[in-house]
Amino acid sequence: MATSPRPGVFTTFDGLRGVAALLVVSRHVGPYFGPLSFPESYLAVDLFFLLSGFVIANAYDARLAKGGFVTDFFKIRMIRLYPLYAAGLAVAVVLRLYMHGEPGDPWRLGPLLETALLALVLLPGPRGDPTGGYSLNSPSWTLLPEIVINMAYAMLFRWMTTRVLIALIFVGSLGMVVAELTRGTLDVGFPEHGEWATPFRMGFSFFAGVLMRRRFDGERRHAPLTALACVLVVIAALTAHPPEFVRPFYELGLALIGFPLVILVASRVEAPGRLGAMFHTLGLMSYAVYTLHLPVGLLIYQVLRRSSIIDVWYSAPWSGFVYLAFIAAFAVLVDRHYDQPVRRWLTARLLPSVRSDRQSHARPS
Repeated sequence: MATSPRPGVFTTFDGLRGVAALLVVSRHVGPYFGPLSFPESYLAVDLFFLLSGFVIANAYDARLAKGGFVTDFFKIRMIRLYPLYAAGLAVAVVLRLYMHGEPGDPWRLGPLLETALLALVLLPGPRGDPTGGYSLNSPSWTLLPEIVINMAYAMLFRWMTTRVLIALIFVGSLGMVVAELTRGTLDVGFPEHGEWATPFRMGFSFFAGVLMRRRFDGERRHAPLTALACVLVVIAALTAHPPEFVRPFYELGLALIGFPLVILVASRVEAPGRLGAMFHTLGLMSYAVYTLHLPVGLLIYQVLRRSSIIDVWYSAPWSGFVYLAFIAAFAVLVDRHYDQPVRRWLTARLLPSVRSDRQSHARPS
């Protein structure tokens, strides 16, 4: 084991984020996987918010502490999150237009247009049929809570002491316990499924990540076996099928204790060499996978079915594994040829001071 000299680079986090995003795919493109399911994969959302809190605190605490950075912070977060969100929305609109008039398709052009316009400003669709409050790309429901909690953290930064963070984490954990006991699941927070639980579920994870970065961040070392073990633990946790009577304890234990412990370990170990490169690629593609997998997967499914090429349901779950490989490769291409260029263009125009600062740090002294 050797000390890692790269501050701010968390390749193990990249691996965790990537495998979690791929496991989420299975719950949203059911025809590809058929009877194969991972019922606990929705807990990846809690892992994402833990990672977000840790990484954002690591990247922006110092600048927020100086003051006068909130507006730029908002721009940075929107530049990071919105381009791929918009791409997912665009594919979802194409999917609905392609399916328009099909038997059983509930979407009329009026509600489709209204929902798309609301989605452009990150708002869910109107209540009632056919949307039930969903956006056109349902996994993106987490984006608005992400932005809200990010901005609350930035605007209230001066009051975010350790005691306040502990209080927020405690209240969040209580809300999660209530959600589990009253609804029988932690799969809550999205339209018509315990929306009241959103601030508790997201707040616990995000602020727990912030607190871990502030209080428990230690020296990091190259430890590939430990880094790989962290990733394998997450895969096992999200693919588990606990008995029904154990499920509440499993979900609460994983979200409140298990994931924070994994993040704590993962924050101190790095994977060098090829393993690190693989984790880095997983991290790069993770957000594109998350935002694109549902509309892209359903569009491909409908095109194949309506063209009488194949109904992937009959080749499940092998078709699911093929789709995972496809969406991973597609996400890498989207990240490289769309997301990164768009974010550079937006940064140059909306944040010239940030771009100049990055360039000055990149120049050799």
